Amino acid sequence: MAMRLRLMTTVREGDSGRTMDERELVRAARRGDEEAFAGLVQRYSSGLHRTVARMLGEETEAWDVVQMTFLKAWQRLDRYDSRWSVSTWLYRIATNLAIDLMRARSSRERAQQAGGEHHLRLVGDGEPTSQAADEGELERIMGRLLTRLTPQQRAAFVLREIEGLPSAEVAEAIGCTPTTVRNHVFQARRVLRRELELHYPEYLPSDPRE
Repeated sequence: MAMRLRLMTTVREGDSGRTMDERELVRAARRGDEEAFAGLVQRYSSGLHRTVARMLGEETEAWDVVQMTFLKAWQRLDRYDSRWSVSTWLYRIATNLAIDLMRARSSRERAQQAGGEHHLRLVGDGEPTSQAADEGELERIMGRLLTRLTPQQRAAFVLREIEGLPSAEVAEAIGCTPTTVRNHVFQARRVLRRELELHYPEYLPSDPRE
């Protein structure tokens, strides 16, 4: 209970001021040092929240997933594999939780992921033909488009194309091979472009490369 209350406070703060090496923090946390684990929470909570919010399209649920991620990490410290960075390990836990939540959602789920014009260009290279919409509208469009993807495609696309993680780290995070990650991203781009053509043709890139 004490660790849960600490996480509820620390996750929201998102202060990454700790200078200790992440693996040193894990080793200390394994010895029962809650302050060391709080250092991990402060270091990674904001980034995890941003990523999960893009997957879910919902800020509050994203914080719930982040909190659960750190609770599971605390319970599974002995399973951490030092061959991978701590961030990759946390992304894997968070992504699995987010995928489970996406699968459980009703067909009326609402998604408003960050994306904007930059993320729309990920569907096809080039500038959108229309410059009329503001950033908020572009974000809403990207959120709607992302709901057309499977949970695995959405996770791979957000982690690889929006967050910019290497394919190997994305593969570790979602529990597949780098080749599968590339396939998920390829299929995601096809679906997103098709949906853009059907529903928002005015935002198609002016010079797409197929």
